[in-house]
Amino acid sequence: MNFTSFTKAILENLQLKLGENYTVFSHSVKKNNGVMRTGIVAKRTGQIVSPTIYIDGFYKDNLTEKEVKKISNVLYDEFQAAEFEDKLDLSGFTDFFRAKENLAFKLISAEKNKELLEHIPHKLFHNLAVVFYYTVWEAPFFGKATILVRNQHMKMWGIDMAELDHTAFSNTPKLFPGIIESMEDVMREIFEESLKKDISQIKIEKGERTDLFNEKWVKDIAGQMMSDFNEKRVPMFVLTNRQKLYGAACLLYPEILKVFAEKVGQDFYVLPSSVHEIILVPAGVDASKEALYGIVTDINRTYVAEDEALADSVYYYNRSRNEILWLL
Repeated sequence: MNFTSFTKAILENLQLKLGENYTVFSHSVKKNNGVMRTGIVAKRTGQIVSPTIYIDGFYKDNLTEKEVKKISNVLYDEFQAAEFEDKLDLSGFTDFFRAKENLAFKLISAEKNKELLEHIPHKLFHNLAVVFYYTVWEAPFFGKATILVRNQHMKMWGIDMAELDHTAFSNTPKLFPGIIESMEDVMREIFEESLKKDISQIKIEKGERTDLFNEKWVKDIAGQMMSDFNEKRVPMFVLTNRQKLYGAACLLYPEILKVFAEKVGQDFYVLPSSVHEIILVPAGVDASKEALYGIVTDINRTYVAEDEALADSVYYYNRSRNEILWLL
């Protein structure tokens, strides 16, 4: 089954399950870094705004009809959970005096988004681009959905780049406070969440409840995994925000890097691991900038989704100058 056949089968299964009050269709969407994704839309009759769920991650070679039906059931549950009970009110977005409270900035690759940057307000930071977005806090999103600010939005609001930039840089640290955690704590959390996800999948296949876990067992197994990780690790820290959404923007928060440098007592390398987080490596580690470049490129190729990658680069924070330098 190729991807086209897979998409067609998913559409047919969902249309059958959702019924005649819905129109189910697919469309291609260009995401960050120019990555194309296939989204499925389930539009309910009379509803203006409908959820989109991307199916690329569900596809693999040699899928069976039974597996496709299971995937359709998962997507059906996700559409049900994402259903908009009330009419979504986005009127606040059209009025700048209301919208400005929810405007923020994020970092993306300038090189991989050249075409996009022609249509959106932005400014450059080394080989990265600072771009702006509006956060939708209304139900059912509650801060988990965003609208990218485009040139036509600035015209609609009647503002210039200076005002947009000032507003977003004032808002973002307040809306999305920055945090720095040790890589050990972050990896432990990732291991635990991964184990829970695997257990849930097994329970789904067995028809058992997915909300019951042996928390102690999960923590013990994660601890064993951490033992292997700790033996190999270079001291690292992760810079992100509390929501862990577009957390790489914290790189440009006032004082956050300066405070961290004072805490560790030295300069540090900055590895842009994804649009959601940055890795900080104290300069005293036994690793060259070339080795660190290898680490960040490996992370981007192996662990980060293509549309969430930031840059294959190594930066360096000089605490005496309070400045981020681009090394590689």
